[in-house]
Amino acid sequence: MAILEDGPNGGFRGKVGSVYGYNLNGKWVIRGSRRKSSKPPTHAQLTHREKMKLAGKFCGWIKPIVNFGYQFEESKKSGLGKFQLAQQQILKNAIDLDVENRPVINMEKVRVFVGELMSPEGVEARWEDDLLKLHWIPNPKYRDSTFKLNLALVSLDREGDLKMAIADAWQGECTVEIPRFKMDKFDYHVYIGFWDTYQGVLSNSTYCGVI
Repeated sequence: MAILEDGPNGGFRGKVGSVYGYNLNGKWVIRGSRRKSSKPPTHAQLTHREKMKLAGKFCGWIKPIVNFGYQFEESKKSGLGKFQLAQQQILKNAIDLDVENRPVINMEKVRVFVGELMSPEGVEARWEDDLLKLHWIPNPKYRDSTFKLNLALVSLDREGDLKMAIADAWQGECTVEIPRFKMDKFDYHVYIGFWDTYQGVLSNSTYCGVI
């Protein structure tokens, strides 16, 4: 079954007879059914499949975080949902090859938030007296109280956490108490980003290191 988009003159998404319709980069595309290739996959194809699988697994692991962090990108009629947009970013920018030529996530290149605001700069995150201390350089453009700081903690060993509007962007520092993490023995990758809560706009996340 296909779904007609934008009225009788618009494109459609799904299968009609022997053809499929979908939206690619804002353009409607129609293609025939794919045929299974009899040729063995090349090394490049196998590597790409591994990357796709890794990106999907990672985004599924942090799905609540990317659902928030990519929500405004989805609304730009890209034809992709929040999860697919996050997969795309990971696949294109945040996967490296290890010494055995196997795909791995480069956590420093991951963007858990995406948007048009300027990202936090001069960032620092550390544990102190069982509290998470965050520092960043205040941006004079974001002195209005509608600009907030968001925090994401991502682990490859267990579920992470998302804290929204934990401080005003102009403060330059804040202290966050997260009791659950005090008992954990895992590493957490820290990301922060700005949020215009009035206009509904985010910045790209900034990686703060591992705690």
